[in-house]
Amino acid sequence: MNLKSNKIKYIFTVLFLISTVLTVAQNAALKQFESEFDQLDYKTRLTELRKFKPNALSIKDRALFEHLSGKTEYLNSSGVGAVEHFVKAKELYLQAKDFDKVAELLVTLAEQKSLSNYKYADYKPLLDEAIIYAEKSKNPDLLCKTYKQIGKSIYILEPQKAIAYFQKAIAIAQKNKLFVHEIKINGNIGVTYFEVLNDLKKARYYHNLSLEISKKHNHQEGIAYAYVNFAAIFRKEKNYEAAVKYYLMALELKFDNYRANVDLIVLGYISDTYKEMKNYEKAFEYLDKKKALEKELSDQEENKIIRDINTKYETQKKELENQELKIKDQKNKLFLYSFIGLFLVFVIGAYFRISHINKKKKIAEQEKLIESQKLENVLKEQELLEIDKILEGQEKERLKLANELHDNLGSILATLRLNFQNLYQQTEGIKEEERELFAKTDELIEDAYQKVRGMAHAKNAGVIGSEGLVPAVQNIAKKVAIPNKLKVQVIPFGMTKRLENALEVTLFRMIQEILTNTIKHAQATEITISLTQDDDTINILIEDNGKGFNPKAIDKKEGMGLSNIEKKVEQLNGTFNIDSFEGKGTTIIIDIPL
Repeated sequence: MNLKSNKIKYIFTVLFLISTVLTVAQNAALKQFESEFDQLDYKTRLTELRKFKPNALSIKDRALFEHLSGKTEYLNSSGVGAVEHFVKAKELYLQAKDFDKVAELLVTLAEQKSLSNYKYADYKPLLDEAIIYAEKSKNPDLLCKTYKQIGKSIYILEPQKAIAYFQKAIAIAQKNKLFVHEIKINGNIGVTYFEVLNDLKKARYYHNLSLEISKKHNHQEGIAYAYVNFAAIFRKEKNYEAAVKYYLMALELKFDNYRANVDLIVLGYISDTYKEMKNYEKAFEYLDKKKALEKELSDQEENKIIRDINTKYETQKKELENQELKIKDQKNKLFLYSFIGLFLVFVIGAYFRISHINKKKKIAEQEKLIESQKLENVLKEQELLEIDKILEGQEKERLKLANELHDNLGSILATLRLNFQNLYQQTEGIKEEERELFAKTDELIEDAYQKVRGMAHAKNAGVIGSEGLVPAVQNIAKKVAIPNKLKVQVIPFGMTKRLENALEVTLFRMIQEILTNTIKHAQATEITISLTQDDDTINILIEDNGKGFNPKAIDKKEGMGLSNIEKKVEQLNGTFNIDSFEGKGTTIIIDIPL
């Protein structure tokens, strides 16, 4: 009996030793897997996880196993299947009294919910709980992360409260020399002052702190983000050249984390900045660069999806092969698959039912919108007819005035000058001062005659159907120009194709009206008319070096021409802008879609 008992004890001892050796080996392998986790792809992570037997691990290592399983699922499928692993990991960490890991896990969950557009109230309890466990563990890194995450979660709704949490995190980071946290949190404070509180001075101060710490530790990512934030401030101050400079400096830096995404965002910012500068060539250049990078990233993402699908396929294939060897489990699995199939049928049926209801609702809304748009179009067409009548009346008045100027006032001035010159020739022996007065008066009469002549030509010119817009504008420019007094330059670009005749006449009348107003009021010596045409837009830019005016203070009567032009441009789905300051000339920009 004793012999038999001793044999049993021996067997149990051997089994215990074998189990202990296997447990120690698995624990060591799990630690190695954790250290290499970030460098592995999804397929390798799954393969490595299947090597472990969770029940053979210690409680602490089982918690780590569930934690890594959750991270694997989250990183591959945006959270699907990850929550269950995270909940198990939290329970096991609590059993092991590893409060450090509990706090880290809670912060991770809060960050994921924040990125998934959850409301702050939905994950605030996670952060509150994380603070409790982080303080228990006395882990400064976790406390920093937790306070920072709270600040990031509430900075829009409660900016001052968010800044207070950021300051708590900075105090911990400085005390424990956690410079990466210090860099990022100073940047967070700067963004809060910039985006929410609109305090550019304080925003610049905190971004500068972030930049100084980044440079001190050669933290390229921190330097890049600081440059981007400085560029945003310069853009808000309309210092566009400085903004572009800092964006380009950010692009030149090299770092690994989210490099491609940062480049994508910065290229978009540069394009937007050049657009605000009205440098459309550069804006399109950087927009093209952004699109090229987006395509490259999209191709990479597609390849990743294909690899993941292949990985899942191979994994499922192996699982099916293993399932064939387990005959006893087939009935249960068949039942499970049947249940899933029925559930999917139910879900798909419900989906199509809901889709059908939504589609009917959408069609009804679209029909209502179409009716509303029809009514709006009728009103717009009626307004356009009224504007056309006004323009037609102005055209008749313009022609009448031009004829009056040319036939009556022009003739009177010409006769006056001729008589005055005859009078001047008949005076002999007059004083030098009187001679100068005669010459000055003759010059003024000539100046008045030329201005009347120029205005008459401006009012009376028209678009000749066989010539088109550019020759007509060049013709009127030539006629209204006055040697040594008024230079009118026409610069066409891309105007190789004729427009519809009605549109050409409308555009010409707009230019004619603006040119007449400029001659009449601006006291300009130079006028430049730029005409630019591309595939889907025509741009008209008229600049002068005259005395300028305040567009907001323009007299209604004097501004009727510009007002009608603006309405006509609006009816053509275009844009009309006046850039003018008193004493600094005027620029009028018209963009019309083709």
